[in-house]
Amino acid sequence: MQTDDEEQVDEAPPGWVLRTPTRYREVIGLPVLALVLAAVAVVVGTAIGDELAMGTGAATGAFGVVSAVVLFVAARRAYLEQTWGASWDLHRVRVVVGVTAGAALMVASLVVGLPIAASIGIFGGFSQIGRYARSVPRFDLSAVAWAFLVVVLGCAVLVVLGLTVPEQTVLTGWRATVWVGGGTAGAVFAAVLALVHARRARRAPLR
Repeated sequence: MQTDDEEQVDEAPPGWVLRTPTRYREVIGLPVLALVLAAVAVVVGTAIGDELAMGTGAATGAFGVVSAVVLFVAARRAYLEQTWGASWDLHRVRVVVGVTAGAALMVASLVVGLPIAASIGIFGGFSQIGRYARSVPRFDLSAVAWAFLVVVLGCAVLVVLGLTVPEQTVLTGWRATVWVGGGTAGAVFAAVLALVHARRARRAPLR
């Protein structure tokens, strides 16, 4: 015979349901954060000063603005409807935006090429993607695997460019070194993590 506590545990909704916004400030929290990070990306790219850094900062900032809009629309719908379907859609949006942001941060920091910026970006991007690697749903783990695969492809492109683009005339020597060295290490690291999370996703529950 089940106790009341056991029945409550069995009937507890998933975590993604419990994270559904119930107050309006919960709707705008993540979109505002995305806008702030977008502004930071533009400022950092401008502060570094060269054209590649400014272009990378602008592209990352544009991604932040789009993410803010998508997050706001999904969160507002979940807030108004208060249904499991809307909550699941919001959860998927959060996961996709979150892991994409992490992958973009890792690749963008390598593109900029400053060793300190690359180190901070790789650590920050990995931490961001890793947040969703601890989640149970198959969707979350699959998204993490795909995000790391994108990092692998981005790093591979940078390695090829670092080896083939002429230095000094087009690409500075220090940036080429970061692209080849950091890109190689990042690609291997991300490839291992992509494989691990893809295998975990196969055994994970759907929700």
